[in-house]
Amino acid sequence: MPDTDGVAILDRARSGDGRAFEDLARAVEAALYRHVLRIVGTTAEAEDVVQDALVSAWRSIGSLQGGSFRAWVFRIATNRAIDSVRARRRRGELPLEPAEDEEAGWAEPVAPGPDHAELASRSEALALVEEALKTVPAEQRAALLLRDVEGFDYAEIARITAVEVGTVKSRIHRARLAVRNELVLKGWRSSAG
Repeated sequence: MPDTDGVAILDRARSGDGRAFEDLARAVEAALYRHVLRIVGTTAEAEDVVQDALVSAWRSIGSLQGGSFRAWVFRIATNRAIDSVRARRRRGELPLEPAEDEEAGWAEPVAPGPDHAELASRSEALALVEEALKTVPAEQRAALLLRDVEGFDYAEIARITAVEVGTVKSRIHRARLAVRNELVLKGWRSSAG
């Protein structure tokens, strides 16, 4: 897997080397897709948003001055995903439930070895968290996912979402509270608390 922030490959991509850009895109595409899917909620829309974001990145790769390719392309995709959710909301087309053929969700694979009861409990918990995330506004959901799932720090999320670090922290805090409150409303209690 190529280094998505390596100077040499970025320089080649900036100078119009399509293969270098493909290597960069391929290195982040799966994570980018998972991130966008968690924001928009449907595989077809996530595929469209990621494709659109990568085409946009290719067209404007020359404008990337320093920084991280990964963070830059996540910014493009996050903005497109939020715009897509807003457009669906304006049209009244915001589905709350994924279609039957949609992926089962965003849960990471569980480690091998736990018993079936533990697996079922984890699966239920993840499904509840996923449902709770659907109630969070897109901007807050994107910030939370960038932090807790993708591992970006607050400064990177601020650059990706084009807001101040304080706004990022506020969005993440509000998203976590909203998810927690939704889980409490559903009667879920974690084994840790």
